[in-house]
Amino acid sequence: MKINKLILPLLSGLLVGLAYPPFSLGFLAWVAFIPLFHSVSKEEKISQKALFAFIACFSSNLIILNWMGLNSGTSALIAIISYLALSLYLTLFWMAFIVSTHFIPKKIELFLIPFSWIFFVEFLRNIGPLAGPWMNLSLTQSEYIRIIQLASIETHIISFVVILFNIMLYRYFVEKQTIFLKYFIFILCSILFFGNYHINYQNNRLVESSVNISIGQPSIFPDEKWDPNLRLRNLTVMDSLLTKSLEDEADIIVWPEVAITSFLANNAYDRIRYQDKLSDTYLIAGIPERKYIDGINQNFNSSIVLKPDGSFDTYQKIFLVPFAEYVPFFKNWVTKINQFDDIGSFYPGYEYKTFDIKNFKASILICYDSSSPQIVKTMVDNGAEMLFIITNDSYVGQFMPYQHFQLARLRAVEQRVVVIQSANTGISGIILPSGEIIYRSNLNERTVFTSEVPVYE
Repeated sequence: MKINKLILPLLSGLLVGLAYPPFSLGFLAWVAFIPLFHSVSKEEKISQKALFAFIACFSSNLIILNWMGLNSGTSALIAIISYLALSLYLTLFWMAFIVSTHFIPKKIELFLIPFSWIFFVEFLRNIGPLAGPWMNLSLTQSEYIRIIQLASIETHIISFVVILFNIMLYRYFVEKQTIFLKYFIFILCSILFFGNYHINYQNNRLVESSVNISIGQPSIFPDEKWDPNLRLRNLTVMDSLLTKSLEDEADIIVWPEVAITSFLANNAYDRIRYQDKLSDTYLIAGIPERKYIDGINQNFNSSIVLKPDGSFDTYQKIFLVPFAEYVPFFKNWVTKINQFDDIGSFYPGYEYKTFDIKNFKASILICYDSSSPQIVKTMVDNGAEMLFIITNDSYVGQFMPYQHFQLARLRAVEQRVVVIQSANTGISGIILPSGEIIYRSNLNERTVFTSEVPVYE
């Protein structure tokens, strides 16, 4: 095969990669698949079409997933191997998608091709321990607040529209059929009108009450957090954040994933150390947790809610990061790659919990949890009126924090709830049900931000 035949698939991969955060050039996603579709249309052999899909997907994965290769929690060799392995694995779904388009009649491709994308890429890819829901095309549109209002209808509808745009513009640019340009303009204008209406509607919802929420962003890096020689220094940092939040008269204080390295749920002395400082304030923080279940000591990546009455409750993370928090498939002889802590592999939680906090119900999501629309929906269906996301993206460079924060924005719009995110080194923030961001922190800053947040009827 001539090298120049590979240029268009490579171009598609580059454009798709640039459409994702942190670049957030979402409009590129509307045309990113055109070079790939054109290459595929000129090729008769299914094997060659699959190769084009492989090249496009692999090149886009190398951009989107570059944070995996920057994982500071393991050796450079292991980080690069895991980065390349996942990038290669995910190409299988793009290849299946492109092969499926070979059998779709042209008369009905306008709708069947987007459906095929949803099934082969965003449905099948999101099953199992290696699921990657943060790769959904909807993330490319997260900076376009009017477009993402579609997420409130159905999680995958934004991805459907992105592929539909590509097909219509391909038919216009390559086949010179102006009717498809008219379709594109009509659908885009309809989406913008729909989005504008729903933004106004959400921003004018009745507010039942408000709550003063304080977000702590400690910016303690992993090698410092787990260093026993820095334990007292780290405690001093967290105490200073707590003092500032209490001075701001916070009703709820939110700290990130594993903000406290002590087994706080198991250690009454350390727990009381914090709880004694709370008069009428709730503290939400990430902790490691150990439970003795069925004769086995099980470790969990958990969050704890310290209540002003002296009681507490915990939530155990459901969606664990493969090979970082546990090892799928080969658990008995492969160790997880995140080596900063000595806890070993975590067990997944199974309870979609809601907590009664300040006269409303809330749920807590830990890191990867927020990438799963199903987990978030279940918690909201269980009564959550507000979502707290606690995370620690300090292991993995500067791409993931931007992707993670935009995922939180999509979840807010999908479920029409306020989302509060506290991240160890950023990005932390407050997002309204309309998708509007009323606070967003900078990366790697140590800060406390306190604000009145509405509780909607």
